[in-house]
Order: sequence, then structure tokens, then C-alpha cells
Amino acid sequence: MFWLCFGLPLTAFLACSDDDEPTPPPQEKLGRVVMVYMSMQNSLGSSQFHVNDSTEIVQAMASIPENDRLLLFIDDDLPPRMYELKHDLQTPKLVKRWDKDFSTASKEGLQQVLALMRTQYSANEYALVVGSHATGWLPKPGETAVSSNAREQAEGQTPSAPWRTIGIDVGDNGNMRIDKGPNGTVPDQMEIADFANAVSASGVHLCYILFDACLMQNVETAYALRKITDYVIASPISISGEGAYYTDLVRYGLFNGSPDMVAITYMSYYKGQGSIPYYTENESKYYGCVMSSIRTEALPQLASTVRNILAQQTGTPGQQGTTWDMSEALNYHTYSSYNYYRPHFFDLYSAFEAMGTDKASLKELRNAIDQTVTYYGANKKFWIGPWYFDFQTMPEAAEYCGVSAFIPLQIYTDNAVNSAYGDLNAAFRQTEWYEAAGWNATGW
Repeated sequence: MFWLCFGLPLTAFLACSDDDEPTPPPQEKLGRVVMVYMSMQNSLGSSQFHVNDSTEIVQAMASIPENDRLLLFIDDDLPPRMYELKHDLQTPKLVKRWDKDFSTASKEGLQQVLALMRTQYSANEYALVVGSHATGWLPKPGETAVSSNAREQAEGQTPSAPWRTIGIDVGDNGNMRIDKGPNGTVPDQMEIADFANAVSASGVHLCYILFDACLMQNVETAYALRKITDYVIASPISISGEGAYYTDLVRYGLFNGSPDMVAITYMSYYKGQGSIPYYTENESKYYGCVMSSIRTEALPQLASTVRNILAQQTGTPGQQGTTWDMSEALNYHTYSSYNYYRPHFFDLYSAFEAMGTDKASLKELRNAIDQTVTYYGANKKFWIGPWYFDFQTMPEAAEYCGVSAFIPLQIYTDNAVNSAYGDLNAAFRQTEWYEAAGWNATGW
């Protein structure tokens, strides 16, 4: 039965547990419960990436520690359902199948699922893995946002939508393939504040969050999540749709005593050090990866260090701020009309180096980063887009930190009318990091 379920597509695989009764709350207090939250009622689900991920998870089920649990929550084109996985099960155990669809890219949806985990699985600690689309700290786009993905158009495809904040759910009658709601509307998604509020309202504090999603390792996002999780593990780049290799992640990362091992294990696959090979640089499927781990307890000190550096900049509060030449900064994402005018995602350390920060201040910044970013790793090159041949070459390890940061630039205001997100400089002013890091005193 295990082999049969493992070899079938996800819909058939999940049907193996259809007749199971809901799992009663365990009597003993568990060690760690990890929720893998797959918000896949979108183009990732349409492409069946969650089928591969679920199969990889099941392959490693026997390696889950005896007193730990993995909960697999899936939302695609079927009603949401949640499964329990533990070391002595032959197939995942159905915990709950919802009768009706609900948005898993809403704070209400996420709160509901996490509260269910807390009430049915008493544990010493909880962790969360989020698999979906994302665009980091960026706000929701307006209803009139225009899609212009040139690469998709060049390949004769209908362009997908630009909106991918944290999670995306097209809902009933939406178009999963191109990430649009009914009649082409903007689908549900969560902004950073929504996500943080959902976790807090669920009553769960997380030992770590792993975002298996694009552009989530930025200092603005991590700072906003500092009260709900001890670690944020994510990538500052647009990652490959296949994301993590979950078999290794379950075996070596998710239940490890060190959260850094989650990031290390994730990155090991892309470095060709996992239990199955990754594509080599000359293969067309090669994407590359950058991954890092942030200890949120250290973020206030990092903010203080950045604030001291920015105090030396020549902006005047309430007036136009200093303009910097950022052409030499390491960039994780290209600002382009073909990328829907999403901003540059500059490496935090590299950005301040490019801004002309003096050596003494750079040393202080590096020390603060090293206390905050407990692991970072990368391939020698990774895809940056928007074209298939656009790759970024990584510098030496001492020249970057694997975490991105927004740097205000005049082009964001000049192109606001064309951007799905409006004036990105104005949007940045709404983040908690903006004031904590002293950007409000620079004129921006």
C-alpha cells in the first residue's frame, strides 16, 4: 500500500487516507511539530509542484523523530486538507478535510490552520514551512495592475499576474495557470503585517519559519516577523519552482536542533551535495540558489547599527534624500518593466558598501550582520532575470550576506504610475524597518 500510494499522483495518493477518521489529539506532549503549509491554488499548483514536494516528504516519513510530527496542509484545486506524518505510519493520516474551499492566502485562513495545529498537537515548539508565491515586503498591487512579462509573451504564453506578496490563492473559478482570480481580478494574498498577525492570533510562537518561496529573505520582512519567530530562513532571490528537496529537508533539517541546518540542507541540494544530484551550470534547468538564516533576536541591534550609518548620510528630513550610485551593489532581483517594476533587491552588506560607507562603519555593520545572519550560502551563479540568460555571479563570501534590503531611489517615484505597486519609496515608508533603521531621518 505504501508503494502504491507513493507512486500515484497526489490526488490519488491523498485518497488513500480518505476513509480515515480525524486524528485525536495526542496524549503526550510532543517535541517539535512542523507544519508544511502549501498554499498552491495558483500556478505552482497548476504545474503540480506540490505533487513532487508531497512525494518527497513521504519518502522521508520514517526518519521523523519518534516524539515529533510533520503536518502537511495542502490547498490546490480541491478543498483544503491536512495530514499527519510520523515515523511509524505507512501512509499519511488524514487530520481534517474541509468541506468548502477557503483562502489560504488570507490571515484568517493561516490563523485557522495554525490554531488547529496548536489545539490538536501540544508540543514544546512549533515550526512553519510556507510553500507558495511571494514578493517579500512589497504591498498588494492595485486592481488595475497591468501584466507585462516579456519572457512569457515571447514564448507565446498568456502572461501571469505580477501579484505575489506572501501566498496567493485564486479562489473558486479563478485561473490557477496565470494567477488571476475570477474574471481576471487580483487573487487573495497576505501582506507581511497580515502574516505576522495571523501567526500571533493563532497563539503559536515559531522556532523558525522556512519560506520556500521567492524573495522572502529581506531585512524588511524579517524585522516585521521578529516577534512571532526565532529564525527566518529564506532566499533573497526568485527561486526555482521546484524549491526545496524535501526528502533531505525532512531527514536532516526540519527536526534538527539547529535552525541553521534547515538552511544548510536546503542549500546542499543546489550545491550538488544532496542525496540526489542537482543540475550542472551548463544544463538548461540550472537555476542556482541563495539561502540564509536570520536570528530575529539580533535584528534590533542591526537596525541600530544601520541607523548610526544613515545618520552620516546627507539627507534632510522631509526633503528629497541622497541619491546613490548602486551600480556596483550585488543585486538579487532586477528592476524592470518585464519584472512588473518590482524594485532592486540589493544585498544588505553590498548595498552599504556601494553607498560609500566608511571602513569603520562597514566593520560595525559586518559585525552586526554576523550576529544576525547565522548562515548564508550560494551557488557561484544564480538566475536573476528577466531573460533566461540573465545570471548573477556571486562575489567572495565576505562581500555579501544573503539578505536583501530596499534602498530608496528616485526611479521608483518616477515610474510609480507604471508600477503595479505604486510609488515603492512611499510603500517602503510603511514598513517597520524604515523607522527602526533610521531611514526616516535621511530625507526619504
